[in-house]
Amino acid sequence: MSRAPRAALALLTAAGALLLPAAAASPAQAAASSEGFVAVVPRAALEQITRYAVAMDVRADGAMRVTETIDYDFGSSQGKHGIYRTIPTVFPYDDRYERVYPISDVEVSSPTGAPDDVKVEKGKVTSIRIGDADRTVSGRQTYVLAYDVGGTVNSFADHQELYWNAIGTEWSVTIDQASATVKGPAAVQKAACFRGARGSTQTCTQSIADGVARFSQPQLAPAEALTVVASFPLGTFPDAKPILREPQTLQRAFTVDPLTVGSSLAVLALAGGGAAALVSRRGRDERYLGVTPGLEPAQGQEHAVSRVPLVGRDPIAVQFQPPKDMRPGQLGTLIDERANVVDVTATIVDLAVRGFLRIEEIETPRLFRSGDWRLVMVDPPPQQELKDYELRLLQGIFDNRAEVLLSQLKQTFRSDLEKVQEMLYADVTRQGWFRGDPSSVRLRWQVIGVVLTVAGGALTWLLATTTKFGLLGLAVVVAGLILLFVAPRMPARTARGTAALAQAKGFRQYLVTAEADQIRFEEGEDVFSRYLPFAIVFGVTERWAKAFQDLAERGADVAAPSWYVGSYYAGTVFNYAAFGSSMDTFSTETSGSIAAATPSSSGSSGFGGGGFSGGGGGGGGGGSW
Repeated sequence: MSRAPRAALALLTAAGALLLPAAAASPAQAAASSEGFVAVVPRAALEQITRYAVAMDVRADGAMRVTETIDYDFGSSQGKHGIYRTIPTVFPYDDRYERVYPISDVEVSSPTGAPDDVKVEKGKVTSIRIGDADRTVSGRQTYVLAYDVGGTVNSFADHQELYWNAIGTEWSVTIDQASATVKGPAAVQKAACFRGARGSTQTCTQSIADGVARFSQPQLAPAEALTVVASFPLGTFPDAKPILREPQTLQRAFTVDPLTVGSSLAVLALAGGGAAALVSRRGRDERYLGVTPGLEPAQGQEHAVSRVPLVGRDPIAVQFQPPKDMRPGQLGTLIDERANVVDVTATIVDLAVRGFLRIEEIETPRLFRSGDWRLVMVDPPPQQELKDYELRLLQGIFDNRAEVLLSQLKQTFRSDLEKVQEMLYADVTRQGWFRGDPSSVRLRWQVIGVVLTVAGGALTWLLATTTKFGLLGLAVVVAGLILLFVAPRMPARTARGTAALAQAKGFRQYLVTAEADQIRFEEGEDVFSRYLPFAIVFGVTERWAKAFQDLAERGADVAAPSWYVGSYYAGTVFNYAAFGSSMDTFSTETSGSIAAATPSSSGSSGFGGGGFSGGGGGGGGGGSW
């Protein structure tokens, strides 16, 4: 060999001697620098498991006690509290079932004195956290973890076996020495062992002595498993069988079979029948027996009552005036069991008709433009009485001022409106027309319906995630929705209220059908103005005004409204048709203004994620925390 090749060989030998320690380092001990060079990390600085020993004692029922002894070296890591184990407990089995390995009776100790507090969280993977959040550990610590696992034995025609991942593929540290033992009620007949990444068929050392199978592997890299197989004679585990369950799929959760459908239909039938009984017994109006509809028995005379029939209502007789002493707001609430905004609007007009305020039109409504009106408080005529809700309405409108524009009530009157409506409900109940406050009765049944619906939803979730009776939960949801549906029908009128209702409906028929020559005048009464608020409640304002327009055109002497200021005269004849249209607009605008929500401030500033390694049950991994 010439001098040049010998020199090159010597140089390569020297370089090899320098690089050998780096080549011998495990993958967990080397890291690439930003320049591409390999930096060797001292072994003592890394976390690792120096010894991992697993003892498996299989019992005759197919369950086993697993004891894991883990010597964990935290290296130079700071602030660690202990270790954790994750053990898969649910595996696919076949097209219908999944196999479950339930873990129980977890015990932990530490011969080296490390904190051994344990927290177990179960699911498809059982998580076991060992340590104390208020204490840290360092250096080498030993942890002994013991737990029971059920359903571990597999049975075949000629033998029974344990096929188990003694050490799983999810450890993130190297394991210097791994070992496992398996023993059972009978001697192990045959053993096999696999190591490496999942799917690897590389074998590890195994032996059988005194009926106990022993397995070992000198080193496992991160994500490498140690899987053991131990065979026992047939009959060693007479009652052992896999623990199987159906996966909780959407199809299983809402299984359609005679039992689930039958029970669900039973709940629906019960809910439907119960709702019908509720409406029939508690939601139906009463009526006097043997008394002409619209009339009441003589004062002080008791009279039998019955429920109003569900079909075949009594005929309505035309009434030429509203029920005695009944105000428009009361009538509107009596008619539909609701104190609507239009009932309050009609009350404002009624207060004007009765002389408590004056309405002045200051801006005529135009296309794409709302009009405006001024409400002016005036001294009421003597001997005029106000209902509680009427007084509250006036106080809310004027608020210690003599006049106010209708447009000024927008977004400021909502709370007053709600109070007036509340008082209207109390008033009609106090009049003896309802068995209970209609608003409170509706709300009570709505709350029950919402609670039942929400409870049905929770029950559906519980049943759908754990059983096949999800349909039963849905039936309860439907039952709640049925209650919500019938809640508006639960307010019920008394017999007295039903009599007043018949009169109110008869009066509505008069306002709707009255022609000019059918209008009945009462001496000294402005019939048009007096009945106008009721026409507003019934939504027939323009129809009522047209009848008086026909009278005016015939030359009849009918009084023009004195409580309203506006230009509705054609010469000396008051234009009732135009006035009726204006009042219809006023009613609409008033309803919108007083019901407009009060604006609120957000409070924010205006500036500005065959066998193989890993093929058995158990396994999982762990690490430090």
